[in-house]
Amino acid sequence: MATSEDLLMEKRLLQSLIIRNDLEEAKEEIEAKGLLPSIAHIKTAFLAFHNLCELEKTLQSKYKDHPELCAKFDKFRLEADFFSYLRNKFTGHLTDDLIDKTLEWQPFILFTLTRDYDPTPNLLYNFWLLETAINTYVDGSGKQKVFEGDADLIYPPGKERFEKTLLGSIELASDFLSSLESILKSTISP
Repeated sequence: MATSEDLLMEKRLLQSLIIRNDLEEAKEEIEAKGLLPSIAHIKTAFLAFHNLCELEKTLQSKYKDHPELCAKFDKFRLEADFFSYLRNKFTGHLTDDLIDKTLEWQPFILFTLTRDYDPTPNLLYNFWLLETAINTYVDGSGKQKVFEGDADLIYPPGKERFEKTLLGSIELASDFLSSLESILKSTISP
């Protein structure tokens, strides 16, 4: 009969498997199609990072016996928190504040709103909203927490910097989750 600890570890394993799958699918899509056409998968990655941050909080008692897990998570902790923020700011809540700031920084959007539905401008709207959300991730003095200066996702160096950060963080997260899954599987009674 499974103990409550076994059940808890089974839940954590299931969470880990789902999160890793979401991250790896997003990575494959971004690598195959690029950032702009993969905006829905980018949102999925942000959700997965948010779920990963929540999962990691429940695992801290494991770090005593498995300090390598903590070390692996620490390699991308800042980025995981950043992508979790983007889940809250951009993916999870399409707020007036975010839209207002985007329209302030991209006022020409207003000239495109009366057109018939077209997925291409909608991809760009999402991209500009994402860019705005990225640029609001600042410390108390207004300095970017992750990047050196504002992000411009249309400008190739800015786009490449963001893409490299996202894909690299997904790789580190997948490595962390794989290690976690190995540990959890060893604790579960068949």
